[in-house]
Amino acid sequence: MKHTFTCAIAALLLSSVVYGAPGDLVWSYDTGQPVGSSPAVAGGCVYVGGESGDVLCLDAATGAFVWSYATGNIVESSPTVIGGYVYVGSNDDYVYCLRVADGSLAGSCGTNGDVHSSPAVADGCVYVGSADDKVYCLNAVVSGLAWSVDLLDDVLASPAVVGGFVYIGDYNNQFNCLSATTGASSWSYPVGVAVYSSAAVSEGRVFVGDTGGTFHCLDATDGTAKWSYMAGSPIITSPAVGGGFVYFTDMTGQLRSLSVGSGTPAWTQSAGGFANSSPAISGGYIYVGGGGMGPGLYCFDAVTGAFQWRYLTAYAVNSSPASAGGYVYFGCEDGYVYCLEAGDGDTGEWPMFRHDPAHTGEQSIAPPRAFPLFGGWNLIGSGREGAVPLASCMLTDGVDIYLYDEAVAAGWVQTMLYYFTTGYRECRTDGMGDDDHLRPWYGYWLLTYRPGLSIIIPAP
Repeated sequence: MKHTFTCAIAALLLSSVVYGAPGDLVWSYDTGQPVGSSPAVAGGCVYVGGESGDVLCLDAATGAFVWSYATGNIVESSPTVIGGYVYVGSNDDYVYCLRVADGSLAGSCGTNGDVHSSPAVADGCVYVGSADDKVYCLNAVVSGLAWSVDLLDDVLASPAVVGGFVYIGDYNNQFNCLSATTGASSWSYPVGVAVYSSAAVSEGRVFVGDTGGTFHCLDATDGTAKWSYMAGSPIITSPAVGGGFVYFTDMTGQLRSLSVGSGTPAWTQSAGGFANSSPAISGGYIYVGGGGMGPGLYCFDAVTGAFQWRYLTAYAVNSSPASAGGYVYFGCEDGYVYCLEAGDGDTGEWPMFRHDPAHTGEQSIAPPRAFPLFGGWNLIGSGREGAVPLASCMLTDGVDIYLYDEAVAAGWVQTMLYYFTTGYRECRTDGMGDDDHLRPWYGYWLLTYRPGLSIIIPAP
């Protein structure tokens, strides 16, 4: 094991402010390190990384410390939380999978470069970029490499995984669409300058900015340009999409709203000057961090752009805000993680930068489903509307997670599935093309030889 579990408790500062109005402080937590990582909020907890290399888990309601895990270097990557695990990259060249329950290490995989990119998790795979010029597809729980693709220059952006494709930019002046299954190129778009911005994919369109100051809208199917908008200043943050508009910031701190369909500007507002924060949409409002001469968290009306309020901080807010359950969470270069009243009570259309498993902002990806298994015959079904490949299913003993094929090789489950429909039953062999899927219109008998296992069935 490369790293050991650590628990370093930092000071907790609970505000005495009587809160309730939008922008009021609920709590703040002193991590003792600048926080540029964007928080993820899930299951009543806030997960965030820091420059000391710690990944922190805090109670979302109180800010109380829950656990921490020490990586080997700065954590600028933002966590992704799904299926009981926290996925995050580190500048020690590793991608980590931590258990939500206690922060213990479930798996890790090394690359040959810093991992600024935030992982995307879809269909039992983990996708991430690295400064070694590659995009990686890792098996569930970061237990091994499925494929990697060399894009010839640093890949600092975070991938968006939608509809079986991985959308990601690189420093080789290209924006890429890759097969999520094999990594094969579907199309690439010659941007002409480096792409650090992570893309937003919504309704068949890809939205992404470049370091030359151009904001692009591309067709998600073939990469053809729909429209572009010249902001005039480098765009390194990631856009948010909602209500027919796309929102992004540039390095001058300008927050812009454009029509999704045409790229026509709707409004522009200043967010205090340069910061790396990406906007989040919730309840008809836009939240974004600011720096320069006006550090803090800003709130604007999403439709009109009208200024609503600002929470003042001493240092820049490079962390992108997370809106959840009527609160907004963000990190700051002063070392604190903040929780403010959002006042909208909304869970967020685009809840946070890099939190949604597919990074689409459309919270349509169902969580994995786990079913306990017993020694002998077990009746199971997919529980999904679509077919689920057996190869993407996993088995767990409550401590570790194993790929389905690993469990077969270990002799814990049979290689044969019996499926039945009304009136008949037939034997099907695992690994035979269409026969290696759990389908919603069939029930299955699965023979297991190791009691105490559960099968984890991902979303189709």
